[in-house]
Amino acid sequence: MFSGWNWVAHCLYLLLNICSLEVSGGLVQSCGHIIPESPVLALGSNFTALCILNESCLDFGNIYANQIIWKIKNKVVPKEQYREINRTVSSVTFNDTSSLATPLTCNILADGQIEQNIYGITVTIGLPPEKPKNLSCIVHQKSKLRYPMTCTWNPGRHTFLDTHFRLKYRWPQENFPDCIPKDVNNSCTIDDVQFFVNLEVWVEAANALGKAESDPLVIDPIEIVKPLSPRNLSVNSGILPTVLKLSWENQISIAVMKLKFNIRYRIIGDTNWMQVPPEDTASPRTSFSVQGLRPYTEYVFSIRCMKEDGVGYWSDWSEEKTGVTTEDKPSKGPAIWRIIDASSSPASWTVHLMWKALEPSEASGVILQYEVTVRAKSSLSSPPEKYNVSTTNLTLKLPNGTYEVTVIARNRVGASPPSVLLIPASNTKAQTAL
Repeated sequence: MFSGWNWVAHCLYLLLNICSLEVSGGLVQSCGHIIPESPVLALGSNFTALCILNESCLDFGNIYANQIIWKIKNKVVPKEQYREINRTVSSVTFNDTSSLATPLTCNILADGQIEQNIYGITVTIGLPPEKPKNLSCIVHQKSKLRYPMTCTWNPGRHTFLDTHFRLKYRWPQENFPDCIPKDVNNSCTIDDVQFFVNLEVWVEAANALGKAESDPLVIDPIEIVKPLSPRNLSVNSGILPTVLKLSWENQISIAVMKLKFNIRYRIIGDTNWMQVPPEDTASPRTSFSVQGLRPYTEYVFSIRCMKEDGVGYWSDWSEEKTGVTTEDKPSKGPAIWRIIDASSSPASWTVHLMWKALEPSEASGVILQYEVTVRAKSSLSSPPEKYNVSTTNLTLKLPNGTYEVTVIARNRVGASPPSVLLIPASNTKAQTAL
């Protein structure tokens, strides 16, 4: 190297070396630097950097600007992009920073054609923030006294830079502290808001390359409330077997907001919900009688609410509750048929009567017994024979003849309409009447 001087490699952060001179006393003096120092550049823009040599190093090291070599990482930048401004300054220009990477270094060929690093910089490339879009807010009721407001927005394209968002809001005559997102860049929650006054809300995005603001949103927070769902829902039997009465507690004061409701219900085991016509529940209330239900049937109910005028959001559905309608008389008689065994004697029969148990929707309750009446058509003056059974079949010994059989199903409330079966004599064509 040069007489009286030694080149030393001085390692900087990010593995960047500085060409320097060792002087008496152990001090190290850099022989140059680059400006700008740590630029943040817009992707696709043009950029010029300057490598400036220290005058104190020129005479001792025979270092001049025309000897400077620019590199991106370890790749040499084409010399067409260099410009020697004077004997101590060399520039390099990039017409499109898309091709620029980090580190960008300024190097020189010293004596013996040994390449030494003078200086290096970290280059950060990104984009300015876009205007945030689709700003919307919702007030989630948390209690009767707490109404935090959460706003969300589309933050726009990825900037490749540390971009900060702030939710700003104010009344006409008062500004409030900014809301700063905690975990994500497209949502922020204001702890509490006041109703019945217009609030102006907007989002500011900022990074090293600039700022952008969303369009402002002007709202009265009472118009964007999602209330808590009604609680303590209960289901009780009504006066009629087709009615169940619901009652519940609303969690928002009527002084703050009047509510309307949706009531949905389904039969246990069924996945399809039915709904009370909305016009029937479009007014403030804490109870409702659901009509037109099946007797002795278990139903599941759930309810939700929102602002009476339909402005805002529906609450979540409430906890589901079940209820059972009371019993009613069976709606129809059982289907019956018979098998006649006349092999033992032409003068008498063994008659096997059978009937089908009613479906739950037809039984309307618990069938306690079946009443079977057998009347001989050939002897209308004879009293009919009556049988009470709990099974769905009955075997009788009857003389050959024509008979009318009726079967009635009975529950706790009453009897079904009768089902009728005609048993013809053996010399006539068999007929069955249900």
